[in-house]
Amino acid sequence: MKKLTIHMFLILFFASLVGCEKYLDQQPKFALTESNGITNYAKAKAAVNGIYSTFRNDSWSGALYVAQTTKAGFINFSSVADYNLSYTQESGGGSAIWSAFYRSLNAANFAITGIEALPQTAFTNNEQRNSLLGEAKAVRAWINLNILWNFGYWWAEDASPYGLVFRDKPASLDNVRAPRISVGESYRIINEDLDFAIQHASQFDSPRYISKQFAQVLKAKALLYRSGYRNETEPLKQALTLINNVMEQASSKFQLQSDLAQVYQRSWESPENLFVKYLEDDGSRTSAGGYWYTYGIIYQGNTLPLAPGGARTAGLRYGTDWFTGDPRWPIATGEVRAPETWDNTFRYTFKKLARLGSYQGKVNSPVDEKYATYYFRFAELYLLKAELLARTGASVAQAIAPINELRQKRTAQAFNLLQPGNQEQLYDAIFKEIFLELCLENGSEFFASIRFKKDNQPWIVAIKDGLTFDITRVSWPIPNSEIINNPAAFQNPGQE
Repeated sequence: MKKLTIHMFLILFFASLVGCEKYLDQQPKFALTESNGITNYAKAKAAVNGIYSTFRNDSWSGALYVAQTTKAGFINFSSVADYNLSYTQESGGGSAIWSAFYRSLNAANFAITGIEALPQTAFTNNEQRNSLLGEAKAVRAWINLNILWNFGYWWAEDASPYGLVFRDKPASLDNVRAPRISVGESYRIINEDLDFAIQHASQFDSPRYISKQFAQVLKAKALLYRSGYRNETEPLKQALTLINNVMEQASSKFQLQSDLAQVYQRSWESPENLFVKYLEDDGSRTSAGGYWYTYGIIYQGNTLPLAPGGARTAGLRYGTDWFTGDPRWPIATGEVRAPETWDNTFRYTFKKLARLGSYQGKVNSPVDEKYATYYFRFAELYLLKAELLARTGASVAQAIAPINELRQKRTAQAFNLLQPGNQEQLYDAIFKEIFLELCLENGSEFFASIRFKKDNQPWIVAIKDGLTFDITRVSWPIPNSEIINNPAAFQNPGQE
């Protein structure tokens, strides 16, 4: 039975690469077998592009970020188990996302293994080889970091054994058993890939691809998430240097837009994107956009017209009072027709992601199916810089300055400048800004709800009305299927 499962996995993986011919105009057009694999530069480039095609699903989009925002408590969309942090190995929690992550990791390992095996004569020069390898390793680091953030103890000390279920080779019948490595070893492996990418990957050119700049941002976020929670200053100084480098070296291709509405209107064409999930215009954009952004969050919004005394919350259970008075509210939210053909009612929801919805988007003139997933936008650089300044000893005025600069540069919207009077107000202001700017886009508000404090407890406690907080509950359990088929993959404590 196990051999059959692995055979099916390999068949599905290889078929997924062969079947994506149009994606980024450079898809593999060959059967990936031992005798016909990565044999030249063109096939190596196609294999790297094939990794991006594995992101064309809900697990790398709304399913992930709706679940994370639910975990934080701002919404209660995905499941009771996510909201209550009560999932177990048997009851599930993130199992489809786990499978999607490891399909992507398999594609990355295939590309990297193939590139490393090619002779130098397959490339124009060593720079071409290292640039392609740097991109592939940055993508692998992105995948592994998402696995660690969602299924491992990303906050723990190096010696903690609850790191990655480690795979660095393409899936085969010989490597079904994969060890679980320590948290420290997980970060070492991720940082090795990121450091190689920072040195060798190409400069940013298109948000459809991972670049040297995204590798720097990703390393900074990994440092911030862990060390911000652990109150470790030196790693945060490293992160601040990385963010400053990206901001100082930004080109005209990557810059803040003065009108936030245009960011969402233009979707992946906005120059504000550093990395975004692009969907090929091949008739499958809505399905590839996933259930949650095209359908689910619409029905989780407010049914219109509102009942007497009702309020337009877009489905928020916390933070509405912060949001509705903010200039971003009428841009992030709006009325969207129900996504079913037979349902002519409207819902008030997060229109920045749902756009016109899966039905109206298809029949609209022009068609609107640009369901981007905003993995990183320029605006987040200001938020990261503000927090890193605050956590590395800057004054209140110095730390809030990047956020006020962001607000001033959004000239199409009328933002007030923030004036926190002390450290507590400063941290509250930064936390709220992360939520208001990035809600439901890339999980930032979830991780912020854990490392930011309110009344000496993580913000998630205040959001969830006094939840008894246990940091070991924020990660999903290793799925049942992995535990059964891979005896080397032991479970997170208390999630059996």
